[in-house]
This record gives sequence, C-alpha cells and structure tokens, in this order.
Amino acid sequence: MAANPQLELEERLREACSVGDAEAVRRLLDSGAWVNGQNLVNGWTCLHWACKRAHPGIVSDLLAAGADKEILTAKGESAAQLTSKPEIRAILGELVLKVRLHNPTAEDDDFIEVELDRCELTFQALLRVTCQELAVSPEKVEKIRKLPNTLLRKDKDVMRLENYQELELVLVKGDSGVESVQVGLTERPCYNPVAASLIY
Repeated sequence: MAANPQLELEERLREACSVGDAEAVRRLLDSGAWVNGQNLVNGWTCLHWACKRAHPGIVSDLLAAGADKEILTAKGESAAQLTSKPEIRAILGELVLKVRLHNPTAEDDDFIEVELDRCELTFQALLRVTCQELAVSPEKVEKIRKLPNTLLRKDKDVMRLENYQELELVLVKGDSGVESVQVGLTERPCYNPVAASLIY
C-alpha cells in the first residue's frame, strides 16, 4: 500500500510542533501541510502538541496559519485543556478562573479552575459556565463575588477579570441554609432574575 504524502506531511508537522522546531513548522506549513490535520489514532493536531509541550511561539504561528482551537482529540480534549501554561491559555484566548461555592460552615473550601473564552466575557457566560462546573442551578445564585470583597454586576466587571482570579458563588438561602440543585452539564438557558437585574 502506497504511503499518502499529505498524511506524512501532517505527521511531520505534528512532530515538529511536539519538539518545538519553529523553523520546520514554518517550512512544513509553506509546503502545504494541513494545519488542522488530525492523527488517525488519537485525533491530536499540531496545536494539541504545541500546547501540551508548551511552545507558545509555535502556538501563535499555528493560530496565525488557521489552526482550529476547537478541534477535540479522540478523548474529547481541546488544545487548551492540554496546557497548564497561562501564557499559552492567553494566546488561545482563554481566561482561567478559580471558582468555589461560598459556604462559611464548610471545611472544604477548595477552588476549581474553569475556562472562559475571551470572546465570550459576559456576565451571563460567567454565570452559565460556573454553574455548570459547580453543578448548581443558576436560579439559586444570589451573587458572584470576586474575592476578597468585590461584587460582579455586569459585563464590564467580567471583562476586567484576570487569569486565576478567585471567584465565589453565593447561593440563595433556603429554609435549611445554603441550597444547591444538581443539574446536568448540558447546555441550558440560564436566567437569574436577581443577577440579570444587575446588568446594565
């Protein structure tokens, strides 16, 4: 069976991105290697490799060449999920936030990290993503607080957030104190009349 020259070119591009060979990456892209070509076994693109191996210059070059950051691996991973480097997340246009539920009586007050696309920095997007990640109903959120003591009220407040900013969701108190309602991680409309009235 004859080898496919295009597939070989794409594999060489993924290798160059993996090892951080910027000159080879440019040469292979100029030779016609498809920037969004995926490995047939694991689904990784050259952008996945550049993010995983922490090569910010190559990530920038790939995005400029049309790399699609939304492509997922065979395991459902985006390129952004494969890096822990803040500078690469910033290049990819992601804002990483640390979020937790406010619960003064809980011993476990750990944060989780959530990602927001910088093109979607709105109060409603923040509410939706944090509620999905923390598995609470948006209707139960009384307010979102930037720690230590700043209330987020509108889109402009969200646009000023920085990477690894610590946020807390304060839930509406019910008859038995703090309440949370488990929800699925599927996309659903988020409407919180209290929070929505704060946007102007």
